[in-house]
Amino acid sequence: MKCNCSKQILWVITAALTLGLPQTTTGQFFKNLKKQAEEKVIKKADSKVDDILNGNNSKVQGPDIQTGSTIQTEEKNIDQNTSQQTPNISFDDSEYLVFKSPNPSFKDIVIQKFKGLPRFGAIDFYMMRVNPKKVDLSKEAAEKRNLTSLGYAGFAHLVRIHMLKEHFKIMDRTALTEQTKGKIIEKEAKSSLAQKVLKEFAFDMGTDALKKEYFMNDWSGTGKSAVVREWGGHRADDFTENERYVSFVEKYLDIILEWSESFFSNGTEDFQLVHAIKFQGQYDFDKGGFWVRLPIKRPPQGIISSVEYFNEFAPKTHYGHEFFNKTEQVDYINGDVLFKMSPDKAEALINDKSVMLQLTMKVRSVFKDFDTGSPFAYGAYYTYHFLDPILELYSDAQLTRKIGEINMESLVFKESN
Repeated sequence: MKCNCSKQILWVITAALTLGLPQTTTGQFFKNLKKQAEEKVIKKADSKVDDILNGNNSKVQGPDIQTGSTIQTEEKNIDQNTSQQTPNISFDDSEYLVFKSPNPSFKDIVIQKFKGLPRFGAIDFYMMRVNPKKVDLSKEAAEKRNLTSLGYAGFAHLVRIHMLKEHFKIMDRTALTEQTKGKIIEKEAKSSLAQKVLKEFAFDMGTDALKKEYFMNDWSGTGKSAVVREWGGHRADDFTENERYVSFVEKYLDIILEWSESFFSNGTEDFQLVHAIKFQGQYDFDKGGFWVRLPIKRPPQGIISSVEYFNEFAPKTHYGHEFFNKTEQVDYINGDVLFKMSPDKAEALINDKSVMLQLTMKVRSVFKDFDTGSPFAYGAYYTYHFLDPILELYSDAQLTRKIGEINMESLVFKESN
């Protein structure tokens, strides 16, 4: 039971670090989360929480800000009778997009959706519905966090693999590439990066059986040795590392490459981009509504990896250009716009402790180029633009309680004082 609680806390932190929370809630979220950890889980779990919060992650792999990979314990024992390949979760298919694995050796990719599109930005972290500032520690919520956290990591892995398709064409399939000291050789750099990305995908998305085969050095002969994020397992020699790598490539690489073609297939992907926001100031009785700061040109701080595909707002529509040009003016620098609402509804809304404001927008992400700062690290650059002028505002993380809309074609801006 103690172990289950520990995993629940760690997966919440994984989701928060991987997919981000707005600046106004991030600090409080971690403060409350750590308090719950201190009160409800064993000291071992609490020490892991502290390690993550303080950056002391020698034993725990933290999230990759560029890639969105999830927290994985570097060394762990996998029970032979494990049944964790597909958690037995009862959920509504309308909540999720499922990218079925083409091979049983890899897990399906399950991510949240909204109106038929992948939901990115602020996702549902499965907090308590009556108080979204507190973590829901139920088994069902923990399983959903686990499932979707892994799903978003898998999504990012396959996008990365597809974007690096030219790297994979020249990747050495016969041996692991060693980086030459001194002058950088482009072919070696690309091969090394492709191999690194492939290994991350294999470890994160592979089933337990696959991990045992390729990432475990079963020195004890019991099948319960440590599984680590290295080919061949813990302290494997160079020959074993190469042998496992080559075997994996021969058996699975082409399958993975073909699967990756479904992600950003033509260099673009459509999303429902969701932002957790807050009203700017109090209710404006003169204008009859609240002021909302649209997180378009300046996304809220604290959102990390989930905005990897939304680096820069590059409008393609007339209303997108109008917003962009308007917010360049000094009088409109903050981009606060009016959200109309009657006083009685506004009063009920601000008194409701279960409210967590969510702004949704339908957008298209466009891959532009790679950051060439380091040839051994993946860094891609994306722009995005609107596909629909209607932004919807909800009062819950599940996006079930719609409270109104903001039309980009008829914005009322608040001038700076």
